[in-house]
Amino acid sequence: MQLSSSECITWFAVFLTVCVAIVTVNLLSIIVFIKNRSLRTRAMYLVISLTIADMFVGGFSLIYLFRFLSDVSCDIVKMNLSQELNVIIGFLFLWFPLTSLTNIAAISLDRMHATIRPFRHRLIKKWVYGVTIAAVWVLTAMLIAAGIIIIRYKKLFKFGYYAWQSYCCLCLFVTCVSYSSIVAKFLCGAHPQHHGAANRQRKLTVTLFIMTIVSLLTFLPYAVYIFLSFQPSIMKFLSFQELTRLQSSLTILFLMNSLVNPIVYTIRMPEFRKALLLLFKRQRRQNARDIPLHAL
Repeated sequence: MQLSSSECITWFAVFLTVCVAIVTVNLLSIIVFIKNRSLRTRAMYLVISLTIADMFVGGFSLIYLFRFLSDVSCDIVKMNLSQELNVIIGFLFLWFPLTSLTNIAAISLDRMHATIRPFRHRLIKKWVYGVTIAAVWVLTAMLIAAGIIIIRYKKLFKFGYYAWQSYCCLCLFVTCVSYSSIVAKFLCGAHPQHHGAANRQRKLTVTLFIMTIVSLLTFLPYAVYIFLSFQPSIMKFLSFQELTRLQSSLTILFLMNSLVNPIVYTIRMPEFRKALLLLFKRQRRQNARDIPLHAL
């Protein structure tokens, strides 16, 4: 039994609002990073990569909206997509969120190294970050491509999804171990540093830790739902409409993962907040200069 047309339109409006907000906020963050050299430090390279991945999450999730309206839940819009196009859409819809999660794990490793081995960390060259970022994007693309091949040609649906879940759990495990090591270092460090550079690094680590925790809290419910969806004995207690509403709610929460990061930057990073406000002030002055004299 399908959802009513009014409920489908309501879900569509919510999805659309979230996706537009994700693209807008992350695009503004990217512009701020590009225009302010002081923010483009080595410690922020992985954060910039994460912001780019999050922006694409919002952009390609717009495609999910029309698939939502055309599937068995609503069937309002008629879409006859070829199998190849469906595969491409599925690849992109998985690639960017998985890249975002992998970036979070890479950021946690970088923060752990900066905390435990601060002097060695300062000697890392910029090209190492470039290689790391490229490896993150290529690795996730290869993993998803392998999963699609397993699911589509080997017909091993559960194995493909469980492999995806296992990789996500690995990223979560790496993140938790990294930040646990950081906390242990903060608590057990015999000679804490109090000079400016060390304090900035510590504040950045705390900021990225908060960002990671919020991201994981928005991701985990969706991951648990995907796992339970292969357990018929559990899901049989919910009707089709309830399952659809639950999946839609958790998908929105999952997408919020890509929205929270710039909000954390703005709250926790004075340099980012100042650069963002300066960007709006410049845009306001530019709009004022563009108004024709006869309109005044």
